[in-house]
Amino acid sequence: MNIFRKFRASLQLREAIRQAETAHHRFGHRFYVMPTFNGSGKLVILDRKNFRDLRLKHYIACHAKVADLLAESFYFTPDRAGNYLSDPDRRQKLRLFFAWADAQHNARRSHKKS
Repeated sequence: MNIFRKFRASLQLREAIRQAETAHHRFGHRFYVMPTFNGSGKLVILDRKNFRDLRLKHYIACHAKVADLLAESFYFTPDRAGNYLSDPDRRQKLRLFFAWADAQHNARRSHKKS
Protein backbone atom coordinates (compact mmCIF):
# COMPACT_ATOMS: atom_id res chain seq x y z
CA MET A 1 0.00 0.00 0.00
CA ASN A 2 1.23 3.46 -0.90
CA ILE A 3 2.41 5.44 2.14
CA PHE A 4 0.08 8.36 1.35
CA ARG A 5 -2.94 6.09 1.01
CA LYS A 6 -1.95 4.37 4.25
CA PHE A 7 -1.65 7.72 6.01
CA ARG A 8 -5.04 8.87 4.70
CA ALA A 9 -6.64 5.58 5.73
CA SER A 10 -5.10 5.79 9.21
CA LEU A 11 -6.54 9.31 9.59
CA GLN A 12 -9.94 7.99 8.54
CA LEU A 13 -9.77 5.18 11.10
CA ARG A 14 -8.50 7.48 13.85
CA GLU A 15 -11.42 9.88 13.29
CA ALA A 16 -13.92 7.00 13.37
CA ILE A 17 -12.37 5.68 16.60
CA ARG A 18 -12.59 9.16 18.12
CA GLN A 19 -16.28 9.37 17.20
CA ALA A 20 -16.93 5.90 18.65
CA GLU A 21 -15.16 6.79 21.90
CA THR A 22 -17.13 10.04 22.16
CA ALA A 23 -20.40 8.18 21.65
CA HIS A 24 -19.32 5.57 24.22
CA HIS A 25 -18.61 8.24 26.82
CA ARG A 26 -21.90 9.92 26.05
CA PHE A 27 -24.18 6.87 26.08
CA GLY A 28 -22.15 4.28 28.01
CA HIS A 29 -22.54 1.23 25.79
CA ARG A 30 -20.40 -0.44 23.14
CA PHE A 31 -19.98 1.05 19.68
CA TYR A 32 -18.43 -0.63 16.64
CA VAL A 33 -16.48 0.88 13.73
CA MET A 34 -17.66 -0.93 10.60
CA PRO A 35 -17.19 -0.47 6.85
CA THR A 36 -20.13 0.88 4.92
CA PHE A 37 -22.32 -1.63 3.20
CA ASN A 38 -22.54 0.08 -0.20
CA GLY A 39 -18.84 -0.06 -1.08
CA SER A 40 -18.24 3.70 -0.82
CA GLY A 41 -15.11 3.23 1.28
CA LYS A 42 -16.43 5.05 4.33
CA LEU A 43 -16.69 3.90 7.92
CA VAL A 44 -19.84 3.88 10.03
CA ILE A 45 -20.25 3.85 13.82
CA LEU A 46 -22.88 1.37 15.01
CA ASP A 47 -24.26 0.19 18.30
CA ARG A 48 -26.48 -2.83 18.85
CA LYS A 49 -29.72 -0.93 18.35
CA ASN A 50 -28.64 0.64 15.05
CA PHE A 51 -27.31 -2.72 13.86
CA ARG A 52 -30.67 -4.34 14.53
CA ASP A 53 -32.51 -1.49 12.79
CA LEU A 54 -30.31 -1.80 9.69
CA ARG A 55 -30.82 -5.56 9.69
CA LEU A 56 -34.58 -5.07 9.97
CA LYS A 57 -34.52 -2.76 6.94
CA HIS A 58 -32.38 -5.32 5.04
CA TYR A 59 -29.33 -3.09 4.67
CA ILE A 60 -27.51 -5.88 6.49
CA ALA A 61 -28.14 -9.57 5.84
CA CYS A 62 -30.87 -10.96 8.08
CA HIS A 63 -28.72 -13.90 9.22
CA ALA A 64 -26.03 -11.55 10.63
CA LYS A 65 -25.73 -11.58 14.40
CA VAL A 66 -24.45 -9.05 16.89
CA ALA A 67 -21.57 -11.45 17.60
CA ASP A 68 -20.50 -10.98 13.96
CA LEU A 69 -19.87 -7.31 14.75
CA LEU A 70 -16.98 -8.30 16.99
CA ALA A 71 -15.31 -10.26 14.21
CA GLU A 72 -16.07 -7.88 11.33
CA SER A 73 -15.52 -4.52 13.02
CA PHE A 74 -12.26 -2.59 12.78
CA TYR A 75 -12.58 -1.31 16.35
CA PHE A 76 -15.03 -1.49 19.21
CA THR A 77 -15.28 0.41 22.49
CA PRO A 78 -15.37 -1.27 25.89
CA ASP A 79 -18.69 -2.66 27.04
CA ARG A 80 -20.32 -1.80 30.36
CA ALA A 81 -18.26 -4.46 32.15
CA GLY A 82 -15.05 -2.85 30.88
CA ASN A 83 -14.04 -5.59 28.42
CA TYR A 84 -12.05 -3.98 25.66
CA LEU A 85 -9.89 -4.79 22.66
CA SER A 86 -6.48 -6.22 23.61
CA ASP A 87 -3.29 -4.97 21.93
CA PRO A 88 -2.69 -8.07 19.74
CA ASP A 89 -6.33 -7.98 18.64
CA ARG A 90 -6.06 -4.27 17.94
CA ARG A 91 -3.03 -4.83 15.70
CA GLN A 92 -4.88 -7.61 13.87
CA LYS A 93 -7.90 -5.36 13.33
CA LEU A 94 -5.60 -2.60 12.07
CA ARG A 95 -4.11 -4.99 9.49
CA LEU A 96 -7.66 -6.00 8.53
CA PHE A 97 -8.58 -2.33 8.06
CA PHE A 98 -5.58 -1.60 5.84
CA ALA A 99 -6.35 -4.67 3.72
CA TRP A 100 -9.96 -3.47 3.36
CA ALA A 101 -8.85 0.06 2.44
CA ASP A 102 -6.44 -1.31 -0.17
CA ALA A 103 -9.15 -3.57 -1.62
CA GLN A 104 -11.54 -0.59 -1.80
CA HIS A 105 -8.92 1.44 -3.65
CA ASN A 106 -8.22 -1.38 -6.11
CA ALA A 107 -11.94 -1.91 -6.72
CA ARG A 108 -12.47 1.79 -7.48
CA ARG A 109 -9.44 1.78 -9.76
CA SER A 110 -10.58 -1.25 -11.73
CA HIS A 111 -14.12 0.16 -11.98
CA LYS A 112 -12.70 3.45 -13.26
CA LYS A 113 -10.68 1.64 -15.95
CA SER A 114 -13.66 -0.23 -17.32
